[in-house]
Amino acid sequence: MGDTILGNRYEIINKVGDGGMAFVYKAKDRLLNRTVAVKVLRPEFVDDEEFLMKFKREAEAVASLSHPNIVNVYDVGEDGKVHYIVMEYIDGQNLKEIINDEGTLDEYTALDITKQIARALGAAHKKGIIHRDIKPHNILISNEGRAVKVADFGIAKAVSNSTMTSIGSIIGSVHYFSPEQAKGKFVSSNADLYSLGIVLYEMLIGKVPFRGDSPISIALQHINDPIEFTSEEKVNIPQSVRTIIKKLTEKSSPDRYQNADELIEDIEYIEKNIDLDFIKEYDNFATKKVDENKINKAIRPTPIADLDDEDEFMDQRRETKPKKKQNKAKKNSKKQDNPKTRRRLKIAALVLIMILAAQVFVFYKLFSSNGLFSKNKGVFQAPNIVNMSLDDAQEELEKYGLTLKVRREEYDSSVERDHIISQTPVEGTEVEEGDIITVVVSKGGNTTHVPNVIGVSLSEAKRMLSDNNLKVGDTKYEYNAVYKEGVVLSQSPTPGASNIQEGEKINLVVSKGPEQVKSPENIDTERPNTEEPNSTTKPGSGTNTGSGSNSGNTTNPGGTNSGGGTKPGSGTKPGSGTKPGGGTNSGGGSSSGGGNNDSEGNNSGGNTGEPTTPEVEPED
Repeated sequence: MGDTILGNRYEIINKVGDGGMAFVYKAKDRLLNRTVAVKVLRPEFVDDEEFLMKFKREAEAVASLSHPNIVNVYDVGEDGKVHYIVMEYIDGQNLKEIINDEGTLDEYTALDITKQIARALGAAHKKGIIHRDIKPHNILISNEGRAVKVADFGIAKAVSNSTMTSIGSIIGSVHYFSPEQAKGKFVSSNADLYSLGIVLYEMLIGKVPFRGDSPISIALQHINDPIEFTSEEKVNIPQSVRTIIKKLTEKSSPDRYQNADELIEDIEYIEKNIDLDFIKEYDNFATKKVDENKINKAIRPTPIADLDDEDEFMDQRRETKPKKKQNKAKKNSKKQDNPKTRRRLKIAALVLIMILAAQVFVFYKLFSSNGLFSKNKGVFQAPNIVNMSLDDAQEELEKYGLTLKVRREEYDSSVERDHIISQTPVEGTEVEEGDIITVVVSKGGNTTHVPNVIGVSLSEAKRMLSDNNLKVGDTKYEYNAVYKEGVVLSQSPTPGASNIQEGEKINLVVSKGPEQVKSPENIDTERPNTEEPNSTTKPGSGTNTGSGSNSGNTTNPGGTNSGGGTKPGSGTKPGSGTKPGGGTNSGGGSSSGGGNNDSEGNNSGGNTGEPTTPEVEPED
């Protein structure tokens, strides 16, 4: 669609991708002078009313969303039979490309991406919109700031409480969709959370949990098989993270997280200390019912009398005692009239008040806003320590009462040695005094040796580069008469280059083998024939029908020889109809000698060209 302008506004630049319903192009908004992405419905669907309806519904659904983790929709339109949506252009990669490049992601990065996706889904779900196709391909990661954006609500549907999937259709991608989607049943918002669980698993393991030879076999696994972790995976992935994946991917919808906020809360909880068991037994997710009588008994206060109303207090105590015998009641009445008894009761009441006051004080200290168990104790936003040195970061966190913990060290050429690459929780996350901030520290740029791959096959070159922690970059192909097809002709950077960072790409030029050219016979047969055979050339015309060139200082009495000369003595063929002195040279060679043509028009000079076989006239 190059040189195409849609709606007299959007100038198509190039194609950047395609999906099941549409092609995606990078374009320029000529009105606002900005780069945008334009999704254009595939031509085979423009006459299909059902697809057009779905396409328009997508536009209306996504246009109603405004969230930093959702790709913005700017415009919707049609130009003739071209139906399109104009969206925010994200300069970056999709999550699938990142997984393919890096293999696996560490748990902190994976959890952070999951949390941002959950925020996008939470915003959509609150507006009654289910994505239905959450997968790494639809998650865009920008190069600037590594922001996460959920894209392609291509099969999103504004839902009510009674939404069902279309009869006879299963919407979604088979490796990621929920069991209810596989069955074609009711789909609720936490179907997206199930798919997100599969995405989180893939980020950590590098592959999807369910694979098979056909979509049906994969769908059956979603319905029947729980996600399992190998012993090695259990070692590499913390229990807390595995617990979240299991809850996300429960087969029964009510057993999963019921909304994105619940998921975000758990992620933020374990981010502060990912090594916690979190919930040792998964069944403990269920809320336990506590006996109401036990609660009431535990919290019911003991009645306390007012010291200023001693008689009323004593009356209450008398009323609480059973009247076993009348004479016993009389004895008790006499005892209560005793001054010693009254004094003892006052002391007892005073002690009880003091005990209760102490309990109230302890309770306040423990559970007040600054208490030991208060969730709101010193709540504030985590500071930014990325790109700081370890010492500076430690000093900065101590100001807030936070603790720094180094999670790991890794090579990173973009961050100075012993400086912070990333932190968890990230800047702006709510933390409390005493929380732990875990960091990844740079070991600086790790350099490697560039091997010489010139003269080896492309597959061998890839292996050699991989052994040196390098990648193949741009690969160009060109013809070469010396090296056979598939052999590396040159590389950049050059062999032996130093200070090359691990992971850098090496550009290659690969041979396509010798170029196939047409033989002279074929070229001659394709050249239009402008002369009749045995045509007579007038003396002095100097016509040359050969393919060579005469660069010698040749003097021709009868005309100029501008063609390719022949070997000495070949001259003009008998019967050619050329008169003496015509200067015609029908040879195939190249004459560079200094000889002169004789009176018959033959070149008797020195011929340095390739000798050609003289033509032989057919016998009559």
